[in-house]
Amino acid sequence: MKNDFLKGKRILIAEDDFVNQKLISHSLQTTGAIFDIVGDGKEAIEHLMMGTYDMILMDINMPEMDGFEATTYIRKSLKLNIPIIAMTGWSSKEDNTKFERVGMNGSLPKPFGLENFYKTLSDVLIDNTLALDKQTNMEKMTDETPNVDLSLLNELSESDSEYKKTIIQMFLDSMPETIKEMDDAFSVKDYESLAKAAHYAKSSLSVINVEDLRELVAKIELNCKKNENLHELETLVRKVKTKYDLVVAILLEEMKKS
Repeated sequence: MKNDFLKGKRILIAEDDFVNQKLISHSLQTTGAIFDIVGDGKEAIEHLMMGTYDMILMDINMPEMDGFEATTYIRKSLKLNIPIIAMTGWSSKEDNTKFERVGMNGSLPKPFGLENFYKTLSDVLIDNTLALDKQTNMEKMTDETPNVDLSLLNELSESDSEYKKTIIQMFLDSMPETIKEMDDAFSVKDYESLAKAAHYAKSSLSVINVEDLRELVAKIELNCKKNENLHELETLVRKVKTKYDLVVAILLEEMKKS
C-alpha cells in the first residue's frame, strides 16, 4: 500500500518498549512523516501541550500513565479531537469497544505488518478528516448569524457611500490575512504571535463592530497572555474562521445596498 499520504504528517508515538519503538520508527522512516517518540502517556500529554500533531499512536500498557488514562485526559481535559490509534496485543470485540468508549479512533494489534500498519493509519486519517469537515459544516449551518454593527461607520461616512464601501473592502482584504496569522501561530504554539494577531483583529473590529468576533479574539489574546486555558485555543480559532465567513456574506450584501 502506498504511504505517501503520511508525508508531512506529524505523528506522536507513545510506546515504552524499545524494540517496538524501533519497529515503528523504521515503518515511518520512508513515509515523509515527522514523528516524536515518548515512553508513557504523561510524556505524550506534555508533548501535546507544546506542539501540534496530526495523529497519536498510543500503546495501551505503559508505566506512569497508560493509554486509556492518557486518551481520557486528552479528550476530556485538553478537549482535543486528534485521531488516536490504540496499539495493543489485545484484539477482542470487547476491547475494541473499550477503545472506542474512551475516545480512540482505531486499533492496531501487535505485532503488525506494514500493509496493516499503513491501512489503519490511512483509514483513521480519512475518517477524521471527513468528521472534521462535517463538524465545520454543521457549525456554519447552526451558528447564530453574527450582529454586524455599522452604526459608527455610518456616522463616520456621513452618507458617503463610496467611503463606506472603501472601509468595508479594506476590512475584507485585511482580516483574512490576520486570521491566517492566528491560525499559523496556533499551529506552532507561538502564543506570543497569536496574542498579537488577535489584538490586531480586535482593533480591526472597532469601526466594523462584530461583537461575537471581538469577544472571541479578546479571549484568545487573554488566554495567550496569561498562558491559561490553552486547550481552548483550537476551538476559539476555528470559531473565529467560521464566524468571519458569515460576516463576509453580510458585508458583501451591505456593499450592494450602498
